[in-house]
Amino acid sequence: MAEGPAARATSELRRRIVLNELPPGSVLTELGLAGDLACSQAAVREALLRLEGEGLVLRAGRQGTTVTDLDADTALEILDLRRRIELRGARRAARRVAAGDIAVLERIQAAMEAAAVAGDAWAVLEADMEWHLALFRISGLHAMLPILARCMLHSHRFRLWAPWHRRPLGETASRHLPILAALRAQDATALARNLGAHLDTIVERRHAA
Repeated sequence: MAEGPAARATSELRRRIVLNELPPGSVLTELGLAGDLACSQAAVREALLRLEGEGLVLRAGRQGTTVTDLDADTALEILDLRRRIELRGARRAARRVAAGDIAVLERIQAAMEAAAVAGDAWAVLEADMEWHLALFRISGLHAMLPILARCMLHSHRFRLWAPWHRRPLGETASRHLPILAALRAQDATALARNLGAHLDTIVERRHAA
């Protein structure tokens, strides 16, 4: 099923904001974005409402819409929340995982590695988020998925904005392999340890603190 104009506008604006092509504080206008994205102002308006719900833009009526700010303190709070949510889910996932779940993660892993080889940073990021959400779904804690998705989006945005933290795309993809190995073995302790180490090194905290 094809995406509608509002969904396409949302995806493109999300990409630009997370990759900092639209940096914090950028002023966005519906008319300007409609021309840039070749869609209607109504589609842009809906897209901005969705992005406001994700915390990526701030709409202030007649004052216009701006891309939300980034700061280290907020980013670290988000990372800590993400860590608590994911580790709780991982321990449950180790008990509940089935062969079909592993196959899904392997498929996403392969797509992530292919995107890394192609040098497509956004595709790697999207696959990374899809991978972590797929792992979390195994836990059955479905009510927390939207919270986790938002935390992941903002942690990626901060990581890409932070001038001190860059990592080759291939390394980003391969960092998931120890987590996947522990899940295959249904080793909850190793899964939590490997996932925790992965999350703790999304950004170098000594620079962010």
